[in-house]
Amino acid sequence: MNYKTIIFDINEFGVAVIRLNRPDYLNAFNKDMVLECIDALAKVNRDKNIRVLVLTGSKNAFCAGGDINWLKESKEVLQKKEIMDLTNQMVLGFEKLKKPVLAAVNGVAAGAGTSLVLGCDIVYASEDARFAPNFVNIAAIPDAGCTWFLPKKIGYNKACELTLTGKIIDAKEACELGIFNKLFPADKLEEETMGLAKKLSDGPIDAMQRIKTLLKMSYKNELRTQLEVEAYYQITSWCDPDFTEGVNAFFEKRKPNFKR
Repeated sequence: MNYKTIIFDINEFGVAVIRLNRPDYLNAFNKDMVLECIDALAKVNRDKNIRVLVLTGSKNAFCAGGDINWLKESKEVLQKKEIMDLTNQMVLGFEKLKKPVLAAVNGVAAGAGTSLVLGCDIVYASEDARFAPNFVNIAAIPDAGCTWFLPKKIGYNKACELTLTGKIIDAKEACELGIFNKLFPADKLEEETMGLAKKLSDGPIDAMQRIKTLLKMSYKNELRTQLEVEAYYQITSWCDPDFTEGVNAFFEKRKPNFKR
């Protein structure tokens, strides 16, 4: 597929970047962008050489959510359902990815764009970024998984406040709430994000994927079940050549050389 609304790159360290690229529309997603993201995510999932994914936006915006024009052009109920079906497929594509997913929030994240942020594993943001789950301002409800992600991230009461009022919060407040992990000056954001992506790409990728899987499973498991699953994955990790390399490197006081 030739991409028209995203830029997809893979560097020599195994870091893939999906850059949402409709800057004239604050990188709001239309049907083409959603389909292209779904296709790119499938490539990331298949390609064993890709170890980490970075999601960001072009120019001065991350993602303003769904393009209102796409909705306005969808007159019939089935057309509206197609919007939700495709959007949900994209969100699940991010959510099911076992590889670490980093976000570089370089500007406004609004509407369903906030859901994309919430679905990432680690979120670095520009000091100029804003977080706006402002669906209610057009009499819509939060979608693309926002009502699933947001309460888990910041608690029920704060999630109610943001979504019922449509409040737009600045980067500092979003960081204090735990939505963003760290803030950086705009001109340093991409460098810092790619630095973290490089560090993760050098790590034991299988172990990191197991960690990510376990953290996600913890939402639904009781402690006893989680302990059993941890035991299974830990024994699996102990049998992994990366574990042997990590232990040897520890005793030899050197940097481990994990398999690629």
